[in-house]
Amino acid sequence: MLEICINMRYSLILFLISSAFCQSDFIKPSDFNDNPPKFPNVNLPSFSSDNDLENISSNEEINFIKGYRVQIVISQNEQELQDVKIEIEKSIDEKTYIIFELPNYKLRVGNFLNRKEAENFQKKIVRLGYRTAWVVPTMIEKED
Repeated sequence: MLEICINMRYSLILFLISSAFCQSDFIKPSDFNDNPPKFPNVNLPSFSSDNDLENISSNEEINFIKGYRVQIVISQNEQELQDVKIEIEKSIDEKTYIIFELPNYKLRVGNFLNRKEAENFQKKIVRLGYRTAWVVPTMIEKED
């Protein structure tokens, strides 16, 4: 008799738990409202004819090769990186790039063929006050 009573208790507990989780109004789709993602503005060139496209691509051909750049800052705020870019361009002669890789913007500098050159440049950037700068392997612009 005691065994039947214990089994009935367990059955009742399992029934109450399962009925609590199976109620239709327990979780509603509206409980999962999310803020929409913020994507960067991307301005693509517009071409009025195929001739314009051919002229641009032949005049502005850029070759990319494996190399290194020095990454200075990461931020989700593009304007913050624009401000740093303007400031750093006053002190260096290397080309700067703002790259968007979801979800961050990254400020990178230089087109170095080998890591040693990039590390030497990184030391210069650190002396300018950007102590978190580091060398990243990436595709760089090939100079002719």
